[in-house]
Amino acid sequence: MTFKSIKTALAASLIAATATIAFADPSSEIALTYVWTAHEGQAERLIATYGAVGDILEANEPGLLSYEIAISETGNQIVIHEVFEDGDALAFHLSETAAAFFPQLVQFATPGPFIFRGDVPEELRTAAYQMEMGAIFTGDWDGFERN
Repeated sequence: MTFKSIKTALAASLIAATATIAFADPSSEIALTYVWTAHEGQAERLIATYGAVGDILEANEPGLLSYEIAISETGNQIVIHEVFEDGDALAFHLSETAAAFFPQLVQFATPGPFIFRGDVPEELRTAAYQMEMGAIFTGDWDGFERN
């Protein structure tokens, strides 16, 4: 089994785990920030794919409250920041849009890290760690905000 097929199989287990999760606090938002790094010569393909992903997310995922994408100054990485209204919205995203695009994306880009902020169920945490894509889970952030 190749490294790519292992990651694809682990992604499938992550997606499957989201289908049966009972979320403890369905009213809490979950933020997800992650990076994809294009393989050599594949940056334009990665950017174009995420253009299509953004359109699909906007049309089909009402539980996705915010979707932002930035291209690194080198042009070979994209950083995505998403905010889901709750665990159910995140589970829908992972089982639908992510499931549809992940196998395609790993053919021309490397995923990670994935930074989750909020009340992410243990089943999802375990599956994300098994994927070895640099999953980081945090609670509330500390700091300040100027007005």
